[in-house]
Amino acid sequence: MLLAAALMALAAGASRAAPDTRKSVADSAPRLALVIGNANYAKLGTLANPGHDAQLIADRLRQTGFEVTAVADRDLKSLSEDVDAFAQKIKARGPATVAVLYYAGHGVESDGANYLVPVNADIKRRADIVPQSLSVKRVADRLSSSGNALNILIVDACRDNPFPPGVAASAPGLVPMGAVYGVFIASATGSGKTAYDGDDGHSPYTRALADAMIVPGERLEDVFKSVRRQVRLSTGEQQIPWESTSLELDFFFVPPPPPPSQAAQLLAAARETGNVALYDLLVDRFPTSPEAGVARTAAAELRKSAAASGPAAASAASLVLDRARQTRTPEAYDLVAALFPDTPEADEARAAASRLREITVLDSAGPTYEGRELVQLIQAELTRLDCFVGEQGGAFDAATIQGLRRASLLSDEHYLWHRPTMAALRALKKVDSRDGCARQRTVAAPRCLRVNNEDFCQ
Repeated sequence: MLLAAALMALAAGASRAAPDTRKSVADSAPRLALVIGNANYAKLGTLANPGHDAQLIADRLRQTGFEVTAVADRDLKSLSEDVDAFAQKIKARGPATVAVLYYAGHGVESDGANYLVPVNADIKRRADIVPQSLSVKRVADRLSSSGNALNILIVDACRDNPFPPGVAASAPGLVPMGAVYGVFIASATGSGKTAYDGDDGHSPYTRALADAMIVPGERLEDVFKSVRRQVRLSTGEQQIPWESTSLELDFFFVPPPPPPSQAAQLLAAARETGNVALYDLLVDRFPTSPEAGVARTAAAELRKSAAASGPAAASAASLVLDRARQTRTPEAYDLVAALFPDTPEADEARAAASRLREITVLDSAGPTYEGRELVQLIQAELTRLDCFVGEQGGAFDAATIQGLRRASLLSDEHYLWHRPTMAALRALKKVDSRDGCARQRTVAAPRCLRVNNEDFCQ
């Protein structure tokens, strides 16, 4: 029993001391971008917005510290040379470089592969696509081979379907791709769907992206979640963007502001509560901080207006903990643990900070699965939630689709229930098993009583 107790104490201490293992790209890392806008097609007509979209994204990238190369109306030879030269430039800048390649123009899917269409393409049959277009997979592989840690490939294509009947296998849209190491791939819309060109000079996708990427403190994945939500709503759910990622680092177009110091947090708590004890605690713990001078003045004024003796340290701990509960940030709970290390409030604060950091880690990209492995993981989550009664064999069958559709009602996060996606898997993982489909069935079956030919249900 003593050994077990000692092991539990060691485990608890280790969990409290465990650092946050997620890593972010340094704010000082070199930033390079290649922006391509193809609008004036020789055989496919002119697109209204890719030129404007490319200019908007180039401006936003410069605003966020990128060195931008912008080109327009590229034929196949130029398009290939642009990508190769960009990859060489990334390699020359070193492994810390962050690279963005943005493309606006025509794109097409053929036999499960995606292609960028140059302005000189003369595609009359499906056999013309491969020799006259540039494979998105080739572009991603070329970026991946540059040796840097982070590449972002953004494709705002499929504005319409300009090809003769039978050329594109599934009309407009690009099919979601498997992960390519070190590359975050984003597309404006999925297979079989048109990416709207917009009516304000910009496509809905690029407009949403330009707005989202300059929000401070938004991780790369969160930027594109915001884009997907905005595009889905602005197009009446007719256009659903997708992403594919194998990244292991966090990246911010605009870094988050530094977290407030403990002295600043304590001053905020003192101001919110008007408690003399918190001002005194601030002066005592951080006497040389700028906040201490403010606290001395505020405490003196409070004592003039009311002869109040401050509460005990435990009461001060409770006040700071209450504020942390409202703020719900790890840093706010860390303040409680740092100021009152041996109190019950500190124990609660450590546990709450640990939970919040765990949620952040789960919300990050994490490992990415595809194919049968992804379907099996989705089926396992559906079984846990009592939404699936089939065999967990990795086949995306009718039972799995039906289970995903039912499970989509359990989560506030939107995902495609008719296709196996990482978004669906992550959303399912966040649903408590107690809120699964079994509860859904119970709630959906009301008890009714018929009185005088009228039904009364509860």
